[in-house]
Amino acid sequence: MLVVAACAATTAADPAIEPLSVCEILSNLPAVAGKPVAVLGRYSFRTNGRWVSEQVCAQPGPTPPTLWLVEDPKDGPRPPEHFEIDAAALNRKMSEMERHTQLSKFRFGTPEYDRWAVIFGRVEARKGEEVKKAPANLVFRGDGVVVFLAQ
Repeated sequence: MLVVAACAATTAADPAIEPLSVCEILSNLPAVAGKPVAVLGRYSFRTNGRWVSEQVCAQPGPTPPTLWLVEDPKDGPRPPEHFEIDAAALNRKMSEMERHTQLSKFRFGTPEYDRWAVIFGRVEARKGEEVKKAPANLVFRGDGVVVFLAQ
């Protein structure tokens, strides 16, 4: 079972945000491109960069289901003033995701190379040769909009 820490004070002003999985984003990329969203997935950190992904989607695409993370502290989208994640939707989607996506296990190093996370950012479709690495970027403001999930 997933344990979610409170993301912000509860208020009636802003409705709780339902996170979208990487597969949900990629299955409807034109509809979400340019828009701020909360993305649920496997957050991976390596020497060559950071990304959020799933291992497989119900409707496989030509590239792995990955959103490359691009930090932009100046122009990355700001989360709502009262940033609250819809816990019921998060738990439901996380349970489904764990059936087809696993965290990598490392013989050395730190388990922080792969973790479950929700990241608030703006989806930007990639073009040209960049698409081979990932179909889209998730532009985010900074580590303050990355919520790591505990199991």
